[in-house]
Amino acid sequence: MSKNKSIFSKIVDREIPATILYEDDVVIAFLDAFPYSEGHFLVVPKDEKENMLESDEKTFLHAMKVARELAQKLVVDKGIESFKLLVNTGANAGQTVFHTHIHIIPFKEKMKSNSEVI
Repeated sequence: MSKNKSIFSKIVDREIPATILYEDDVVIAFLDAFPYSEGHFLVVPKDEKENMLESDEKTFLHAMKVARELAQKLVVDKGIESFKLLVNTGANAGQTVFHTHIHIIPFKEKMKSNSEVI
């Protein structure tokens, strides 16, 4: 691989630490290092693709399935009923790490405005 690894690939390879919530052969989920709210986490395919449009459909759908399952755990285990499931694609949309990932951002109280988070 000629380009530098993303920070997410470094987490996958255990080169840098993260609080890992879930892992299988295809994806890894971990707490966001710079959360928008308590419990904000990411689901990241292990295969490094720049964004969801470059990810193969099977991998991306698996990541979405895992995101949904982990969000359901938030509802059951933590009583969180409101959350955002978010995928930024491209710098103009707010993507800062160019490795496909899904944000799950829980909310305990109502947002003041839609622009408050991403």
